[in-house]
Amino acid sequence: ICADLSDAEKSTVLQLMGISSTDGYNVITVTNSEEHKYLDSYISYSEIGTKALSSVLIKEKSGDEIDVETKNINYCTTGMYRNALATAGVSGADVTVAGPFEISGTAALVGTIKAYEEMSGETVSDDVIESSVDELTTTGEVGESIGDTEKAEAIVATVKEDLADNPNMSDSEIEEAVRDAAGDAGVDMSEENVKDVSEMLQNLQDSDIDWDNVKRQSESILENFKDIFNSEEAQGLFSRFIEWIKSLL
Repeated sequence: ICADLSDAEKSTVLQLMGISSTDGYNVITVTNSEEHKYLDSYISYSEIGTKALSSVLIKEKSGDEIDVETKNINYCTTGMYRNALATAGVSGADVTVAGPFEISGTAALVGTIKAYEEMSGETVSDDVIESSVDELTTTGEVGESIGDTEKAEAIVATVKEDLADNPNMSDSEIEEAVRDAAGDAGVDMSEENVKDVSEMLQNLQDSDIDWDNVKRQSESILENFKDIFNSEEAQGLFSRFIEWIKSLL
């Protein structure tokens, strides 16, 4: 639960989470200063604000999959959370992110990781938390730039799976993998977008991440994106690429 909720806002959040009170739950409080600690490097101070408002309910579940539901969250998507939480080492969890009114939800990632630490007894390093925040914000920015957040999520998940299979990929290989994933998704990414995603993934590569968990989660996430990679738009972009190659011969 975020520290700056009024009693009325807290009641709204609990209702959205489907619970009437926090009785029987371990309650972790997230402060605005903690949000700034992890987010300041990636999001402007004004966007983070001066109050901690987005809250999270996390429940342990059998298996490895992460299921995410959002309520009153207008920027971060469920896929963005799933990708970033997989990077943080989260698995086997049902997650509900809720705001008392429409908010971006970027700060909720910190609360989810804190709650997961309490639930699992595992500690997530600051380095890994920052990598997860970097991934969340970069995916959101690229999604806005290309006009399709789901495709941005799919591109990131695809290259993360590649990295899990080959953690020693060079910087140029990561860039090429990003371009390939974008082409498969039917996205004509700008060089700036390619650079931003590549640099974020290079930072992940240098973090102490559980790549086995990343691979399992990426495979699960990509199941939801089969239609993206088989779309007419994606096939059309691939055909245009082949024609361009032929023109060089």
